[in-house]
Amino acid sequence: MFQAGDVVDNRYDILGVLGTGGMAQVFRARDRHLERTVALKVLRPHLTETDSERFRREIRALARLNHPGIVSIYDLGLGDNVYFAMELIEGGPVTDLGPLEADPEALERLFRAAITVAEALGYVHRLGMVHRDLTPRNILLTQQGHPKVMDFGLVQLTETSRELTRTGFTLGTPQYMAPEQATGEATGAATDLYAFGAVLYRTVTGAAPFDADNDQAVLYQHVYGSPTPAHELNPQVPPVLARLIGTLLEKDPERRPLSGLAVADALRSIQSGLRARVTHVALGGPGRRGVYPDGPASAAGLRRRWVRKLEEGPQWPAGLAAAEGFVLVGQRSDALAVLRPADGGVHASFELRDEVSQAPVFAEDRVVVVSRDGTLQAIAWPRGETLWHRDEADVVGVLPFGEGLVLTDRRDGAACWDLDGAERWRYPAGAPAATPPTVHAGLVLFTDEAGWLHAVKADSGAPSFKVEVGPVVATLSAAGGVLLIPERGGALHAFDLSRRDTDWTFDLEGELWATPVIWGQYVYAVSWGRRLHCLSLRTGDDVWVRDLPAAVTATPALAAGTLYLGTEGGELLAYDARSGKPLFRDRVSSGPIQASPLPLADSILVAALDGTVAAYG
Repeated sequence: MFQAGDVVDNRYDILGVLGTGGMAQVFRARDRHLERTVALKVLRPHLTETDSERFRREIRALARLNHPGIVSIYDLGLGDNVYFAMELIEGGPVTDLGPLEADPEALERLFRAAITVAEALGYVHRLGMVHRDLTPRNILLTQQGHPKVMDFGLVQLTETSRELTRTGFTLGTPQYMAPEQATGEATGAATDLYAFGAVLYRTVTGAAPFDADNDQAVLYQHVYGSPTPAHELNPQVPPVLARLIGTLLEKDPERRPLSGLAVADALRSIQSGLRARVTHVALGGPGRRGVYPDGPASAAGLRRRWVRKLEEGPQWPAGLAAAEGFVLVGQRSDALAVLRPADGGVHASFELRDEVSQAPVFAEDRVVVVSRDGTLQAIAWPRGETLWHRDEADVVGVLPFGEGLVLTDRRDGAACWDLDGAERWRYPAGAPAATPPTVHAGLVLFTDEAGWLHAVKADSGAPSFKVEVGPVVATLSAAGGVLLIPERGGALHAFDLSRRDTDWTFDLEGELWATPVIWGQYVYAVSWGRRLHCLSLRTGDDVWVRDLPAAVTATPALAAGTLYLGTEGGELLAYDARSGKPLFRDRVSSGPIQASPLPLADSILVAALDGTVAAYG
C-alpha cells in the first residue's frame, strides 16, 4: 500500500509498517503539521462493504471516546485514502507486565494497569458500547507502562449486538472469547469483562486460561471447561487476585462483576491489602529488592516520634519486620520483641531457642523465625505459642512462597515446605547454602559456601542451572530477569538469567554485606568502602556517588523516592533516590546499626545493635 518515504495527503510522511491486518495496515508516520510521530491506520483498497463498514465503525467509535485508558484519535481522512491518525503506542502488550512477581513494584505496575483498563471498560460500557475483541494485542502499553485499549473494529452499540450475533457472526479471538460470544448468543458489557479476565489470567500466569490445537477446541473449553486457578499456575499470584480473575471468568454473565468500575474498585481493595503485607517479608518481597510502597512523604522534615530501649537489638543479618501493623524486632537475647508502632511500647515478647539470624517473616497466621543455630520456629500470631519447630533444619534463610515457604540450609541446599512444616521438595546443592533464598522468574536463587550460584525451579525443586561466582554472604536481589550478585570481596555482578551470562561487573572497593537495592532502572549498592553508589541497572555505570560517614552493613531501604541507610556509626541517613541529594541525618545510637531500616505506613523505623529502636516520621 505505502512504503517508507511516501507522503499521505501532503501531511503524513510514512516511516515504516507497524502491522498488517485483513482490512487495514498500520504505519508509523510523521505528522508534518504537528511535528509528532503517529500511528496511521489505512483502509485497504477494494475491500468488501462489510469490511469497510467495520473500519468506519471503528473510526466512529474512537471519535466518541475520551479516556486516559483508550488510544486517542488525532485525525481522519476520507478522501482517496480512508485512514485515521492515532496515538502511537510502543511499549508492547499488557502481558509484558507478567508473569507476576510478588514484589511491590511488579504488583503496583500490574494493579495500576489493570485498574486503568477496568475503568476504561466501565467508561465504554456506560456509553452503550461493547468492545468484543479485548486481547493482549489490543491493550498496549506506553513506554511509561500506561495501558491503552485500542482496535475497536468489532465494537457494537449494545442495542444492536443481539442483531449482529443473530446473523451468524462469531467474531473475536478464541483464547479470550466469552462463552456467550463463542456460541453466537447476545453479547454485552459482561462479555468484555470475561475477556478482561482472560487477559489478566494470561498476564499473571504467562498462559491463556484455555489452549488447544485448534480454535474450535479452545471455544469448547470456554463454554464447558474450568481453568486452573491462577495462583496454582503461579504461586506468586495472591489468592485474592486469583479469585477475582475466576469471577471474571464465570460462564454465566450474570455471575460476573456488575461493571468495569466495580472491577476497578475490587482491584483497589486488593492492592491496598497487598501493600500492607510488603513489610511482612524481609527486603520487601521475593526478589529482595529493598523497595517498599509506603514511607514518609518527605524525608527532609523527619522528626523522632519515639525511642525504645530494648535489652538487645538485631545483629546482622537479622532485622525488622511487621505483622499486621506491629513491629517485630529479632534480638540477640534469644527473643522476638513485638512493639506498637504508635508509641514503641512492648506489646509482647516471644522466647526463642537462640538469637534471631534473619528478619522475621509473617505468613498467614504465624510468624516464622530463623535462629542463629539454624532452628526454624513457627509462632502462632498473635497468641505467641510455638506451633512447630525444626531443631535439625540448620536453616540459613526462609521466604514465603505462595501458600508455603522456601528455605535454604547448611545441610544440603534448598527446600520448599508447607506452612505446617511438611516438606514438599528438596534440592541437594552439594554444599551448605551461604545465602537466604531469592525468588524471581520462577526460580529459587542462592549461593553455597563453595561459591556456586544455584537456580532451582520454584514449583518443583528441579535444578535449572548453576554457575561459579565466588564467595557471597549478602542476599541476592533480582528484577526484570537480572540477578545482582554481591561478592563478599566487593565485586557486584549483574547476571542475565535468560542468557546465563554476566552483563556487567562493578567494583565497590570494600566488603559487601548489604543486598543491592533495585528501583526501576537504578541499583543502589553500598559496601564497607564508605561509599554509596547509584548505578544504571542496564549498564552498571555510575549515576551518582556519595561518600558516607561510616561503613554500612545493613541493606538500605527505599520508600517514596527516598533511600534510607543505617550505618556502623549508629546514624540514620536519607538521600533522594534520583539525585543523591542528602535529605536527613540523625544519630540513633552510639552502637552500630546492622538491621535494614523498615518503612511502615508514614514512618521509618530503625534498630541498633545495643537495643535502641527509633521511629521517624
